[in-house]
Amino acid sequence: MKRKTTEKTDVYYNPYNVINTVIDFVDKANERIDACVDYTRPSLLFDIEVLKKTFVDAKKRGIKLRYVTEITSENMSYCKELISTINVDELRHLDGIKSNLYVSEKEYVSPGTIHEKGKPASHIVYSNVKEVVEQGQYFFETLWSKAIPAEQRIREIEEGIIRYETKVVQEQDNVIKEIVRINESSNELSICATSGGMRFTYNYLFEVTNKVLDRYKKGEHKGVLYITNIDKDNVGIAKILLGSGVKIKHFENLPPMSFGVSDKEIGATIEKMEQGKPVQSLLVSNEPVYVNHFNSVFEELWENGTDAVERIKTIEEGIESTNIEIIENPVESLKLSYDVVRSAKNEVLRIYPSINAFRRQVRAGAMHLFKEILDRNVRVRILIPADDQQIIKIMNEVILALPELNIRNIDKSLQTSIGIIIVDKKESLIIESRDDTRDNYYDAAGLAAYSNSRPIALSYASIFESLWKQGELYEQLKVHDKMQKEFINIAAHELRTPIQPILGLSEVVSSKIKNINEDTAEFSQLLDVISRNAKRLQRLTEDILDVTKIESQSLHLKKQRFSLNDLILSVISEHRSQIEREQNNMKIIFTGKDDDFNIEGDKGRISQILSNLLSNAIKFTKEEGSIIVSAEQKEEEDDNKKVVFISVKDTGIGIDSEILPRLFTKFASKSERGGTGLGLYISKSIVEAHGGKIWAENNPDGKGATFAFSLPVLSNR
Repeated sequence: MKRKTTEKTDVYYNPYNVINTVIDFVDKANERIDACVDYTRPSLLFDIEVLKKTFVDAKKRGIKLRYVTEITSENMSYCKELISTINVDELRHLDGIKSNLYVSEKEYVSPGTIHEKGKPASHIVYSNVKEVVEQGQYFFETLWSKAIPAEQRIREIEEGIIRYETKVVQEQDNVIKEIVRINESSNELSICATSGGMRFTYNYLFEVTNKVLDRYKKGEHKGVLYITNIDKDNVGIAKILLGSGVKIKHFENLPPMSFGVSDKEIGATIEKMEQGKPVQSLLVSNEPVYVNHFNSVFEELWENGTDAVERIKTIEEGIESTNIEIIENPVESLKLSYDVVRSAKNEVLRIYPSINAFRRQVRAGAMHLFKEILDRNVRVRILIPADDQQIIKIMNEVILALPELNIRNIDKSLQTSIGIIIVDKKESLIIESRDDTRDNYYDAAGLAAYSNSRPIALSYASIFESLWKQGELYEQLKVHDKMQKEFINIAAHELRTPIQPILGLSEVVSSKIKNINEDTAEFSQLLDVISRNAKRLQRLTEDILDVTKIESQSLHLKKQRFSLNDLILSVISEHRSQIEREQNNMKIIFTGKDDDFNIEGDKGRISQILSNLLSNAIKFTKEEGSIIVSAEQKEEEDDNKKVVFISVKDTGIGIDSEILPRLFTKFASKSERGGTGLGLYISKSIVEAHGGKIWAENNPDGKGATFAFSLPVLSNR
């Protein structure tokens, strides 16, 4: 009799089961298999002969096979074999891919991503649930669309073709190393930097600059050109750089972005580099469009700059000059902003400093102005530092009325007090927001600065384009994050479904066996194993769901008033029963005082915290050890609130020094005794949701560790 196929999601452990699950998955495919794996996996397919044969047989059956991975010089030979031996229909390359999954028209498998190179994964998730399969197909298609043909990547590696990329380098040491690398590899070098940037060059890059200039003197380099704002504070450094051979020009109103451009690449930052301090982030790119753009900006600045020798002479003779228009009156700055926007022929770029600034402009009639220029086919793009809900509200209010208006949100943390208007990349207007809480534009606005300098406008436009692209990437990441959370939520619920019947029926069978007048010890042991592992799987699914709730900020507490001592004694009783079943001599001692503590909180969640701490203490304590649970009331000094401290002290192996700094983060686990590392992360979130704190430390005597958490105590009524 043919069995009806039921939908299910399972997790299989150990490499043997992982390989068999993949083989069974391939054998069941009728039409296609889409594989997405990291760079370590192509070799595994050929190292394990049975896997290789399975995929070869699938191709012989006419199965369409698409494969995406990261192709490197190390795994390139295996990738070529995928094309020649396995005969995949199409192989593609994607930088830095970490995902591992296989999806057919009806099934989905995902080998664990935590594995040793050259070895099968330690576990695998299998599902034939329609929604999970569709999620897997969608995820694969997303990565597939971003990947490039394998032949192109292989040719790049073999021929040493340069791959163009744009990246952001973080942390000052890495930034300095990257700038040194750009300087050393250059054949020509142009730098545009603020006054602080020139001091930064002197403090951190003077040695490499001299090396470049030595190459210039030998005819091996085209030299170093430098544009900066020379003032009284840095005139001495300017003289030193001039003396070493750097060619310098002064520019009064520098772009806000400092940058260096060589014949190959650019490095740029919007940080001020005050007093020559290193910057914390650097945009680096070798893409020709960026190199050409910054070269053109530099050339125009250089052409309009003042010779450094003349500028130094002016400073030393006490003569100052300026060429920027400052508008102090908000009425005039608003009128000027409207005039500048109306003069646009091609494009207006607008960065609002905050969501409030945008709302003030809406009330002041900016939308009518934008409609006027949109009707003339002028492109308008707007950036606003705002969260998703605020942008949705704006879309309902504004974008529906002006569908041609292109609005994008950027990270709310980028909110500033400066708004920028760039028109046709020729003119720019900076408007200060003096008091962002005001509803009226005239009360909120401060100084404004107008410039018709094309280089300055181009620099602001570069900042705008960078932020615009960042906003696009942010939206893509949100879609991916939502898809990942939805999959975890679905998988966890599917894992939960079969657990309850396993637990319930195993208990029923166990009770019935006890009534049989035969030796049932062996059957009872087998049922205990089933029940114990089902409970372990149940805890895992509940942890996954809890983490999903925490990440989506949907963890809700069901608060009630209860006795903390009663709760602690109940949890201890459960764990003492566990110890008795396992027949070891470990002791759990409660040292709480007779005074009871009234708590208002989620009784189940607080029980979950204590149970997790006790389970960990039992797992990491030897059979002859002891665990001491205590509860003590104290008064916090800061706000005179009564707080109860609950601690669990064991005599086990203690906390690994490598794990200790990230103990309460997700997946902080190094133990050979198992565990996902989710329990403490969940416990921390529950404690903090109650207004408490949680911490841990190794015991001073070197034996074991102590975990403790605090909770507010209600006044006795």
